[in-house]
Amino acid sequence: MSKTYCGACRGERGCRDCQAVGGFVQYAGLTEFFVQKTAQERSEERREVQENTLGVLCVKELLLAADLGTTTLAFVCADACGEVLAAYGCENPQRRTAADVIGRIDAALRGQGESLTNEIREALVKGFLFVLTEGAETLHTRGMNCDGIQVKIGIAGNTVMQHLLLGYSLAGMAKAPFTPYTTNKTVLMFSQLFSGMAGNYEIPRMLLQAEVTVFPCLSAFVGGDAVAGANAVFSGDRDKIELLIDLGTNGEILLSVKGKWYGTAAAMGSAMEGGRYAYASDLFRKIAKALEDEALDETGLLQEPYFTEGYAGLLQEDIREFQLAKGAVRAGIELLCRYAEVKPEQVERVFVAGGVGRYCTPEDLLRTGLLPKEFSGKVMIVGNSSVGGILSCLLKGKDMIYCNGECLNLAEQPEFEELYYRFMNFE
Repeated sequence: MSKTYCGACRGERGCRDCQAVGGFVQYAGLTEFFVQKTAQERSEERREVQENTLGVLCVKELLLAADLGTTTLAFVCADACGEVLAAYGCENPQRRTAADVIGRIDAALRGQGESLTNEIREALVKGFLFVLTEGAETLHTRGMNCDGIQVKIGIAGNTVMQHLLLGYSLAGMAKAPFTPYTTNKTVLMFSQLFSGMAGNYEIPRMLLQAEVTVFPCLSAFVGGDAVAGANAVFSGDRDKIELLIDLGTNGEILLSVKGKWYGTAAAMGSAMEGGRYAYASDLFRKIAKALEDEALDETGLLQEPYFTEGYAGLLQEDIREFQLAKGAVRAGIELLCRYAEVKPEQVERVFVAGGVGRYCTPEDLLRTGLLPKEFSGKVMIVGNSSVGGILSCLLKGKDMIYCNGECLNLAEQPEFEELYYRFMNFE
């Protein structure tokens, strides 16, 4: 039986952003989601509205968002003001078939595509039903009328996850030049997308009649989740140079230069998600401390007696896995900046998104070398920017989703290998 957890700490480390509720997990805090204003500011504004209109307000619209992660799924229900009313997280059931997207592509091409599609659709129906029920209950307790309510839904994930959800062929994604079936936004009714689930669940009319927007992708490597995240964090100021790094099973990197986006993705393996350190900030913190205490040299080798015994629970294999991820991300940042003709020091704001970076500090990200020293003082940890971006776009309307840019395939860059090995080392 799959576990349920919030996606930030998986319910394992007491982050207090999640709690067990009837076999599910519900967020207690809202800091996991990022939309321009902080959760606290949005909640305070919403409370002021409630104090002035309580008992009069008739809610006409609810927003549902789902982030399709390779490892975890995150769901949110928000009202028409953007306040999060309920949230839920669970493990992606497709992990039983394969831990990464490469394995899932292979499984789909070997005849398991329909099974994978049904798994993710069923998980989505369960998640949406839970947050919708909880969200509506929250409104009822506030004395708000929910009669005739309309629901709008947004879904974003990496390109493979979205293809599996929509039942699209993955044949073009299995080999170079890695061509998706489509990168376009898809809009359809809930009753169409989840038609096979209606007999298994009691789905309310408001959900069946909901319009579902599946986010556009930039490429095979930069999916709808990164696009949603960029819509959440980038200011839209054409004079700004901003960078979004989404740390997960894959590291998706988006650079905004004068309103144009440049994107790439770096394979991070199990060092950040699904490895021995399920809570990635522990790994960052221990490596940073080992470097500070000179227990670790610049090549990543633990010094004796730590090589044999480990350092505060940190083993040599943990460091090597981290170095593989670090080398790929740093090389990706460097090459993307070169491609956009931007120097790292010119980047004005750096957003670190994803459950992996949720409890990391900018100092640890810089000290371990995952981010270049030129980013010092510019880093903001934003949690799940994908969910925040979905909500932001639903509030503005599906036609307001911005998705314009060029993508760089790191495997095709002759300098990648040299940079990859160089950045595996520590300063």
